[in-house]
Amino acid sequence: MAVLVLGRPAVRGLGVTRHPARRMVRVLLGVLAVRANRALPPEWLIDALWPEKPPPSAAANVRSHLAELRRTLANLAPGGPCIVTSRDGYVLAAAPDAVDVTRFQRLVREGRELHAHGEDAAAAHSLERAVALWRGPVMAGVPIPDVVRPDVTVLEEQRVSAVEDLAEVRLALGCHGELVAALAGLVVEHPLRERLWRLLVAALAASGRRSEALAVYRRLVQVLDAELGVEPSAATTSLYEEVRRGGHD
Repeated sequence: MAVLVLGRPAVRGLGVTRHPARRMVRVLLGVLAVRANRALPPEWLIDALWPEKPPPSAAANVRSHLAELRRTLANLAPGGPCIVTSRDGYVLAAAPDAVDVTRFQRLVREGRELHAHGEDAAAAHSLERAVALWRGPVMAGVPIPDVVRPDVTVLEEQRVSAVEDLAEVRLALGCHGELVAALAGLVVEHPLRERLWRLLVAALAASGRRSEALAVYRRLVQVLDAELGVEPSAATTSLYEEVRRGGHD
């Protein structure tokens, strides 16, 4: 892998991981990687670096920063990702596994397909590898430019969904005991994600902690009512009724 932005922006190759020293270069690397293999108009890059008032030399400065990134990529990842100029702007041209964003998305798709076919051990392996690519928030340490904020929001959502998928697969594999603590922390971090709560109820019930599972469901009811004015979904209510009757294991 050569370009990393699921965390602090960096380039990795030849056994070395290098974080560009200049903030603007890190921002450019992040913007190009988040939208890898898609053209970014020069004005987008200018807006990303100078969201309020770009200097008269903005276009020239962008070209200078891009030249620095090109040298870094060529030195650390020869034959790998490169920045190319098209009629529509600048593109980080890269194979899917050469950028952590696209590698993450590929592994999640692979894990979901394996789970759908009942291959849960292999699915867990793919999803574990996907989740492990995250070293922190997207483009950690630099401001998120408005031009890629929607993309970053989608990626953060995909991260939590992948964590949920992995928990579901691990439950199917019988790893419920080790999931309880992790899920308990996740519902605190993401209190409005009902699927996490449902997974926690299932993990507790499967661990023989039925009364705790029922208490978690009641807490979810309170949270959803207070924050959104809604009730749990049919899937969650069905699980609750199953646990209440003592039929879930």
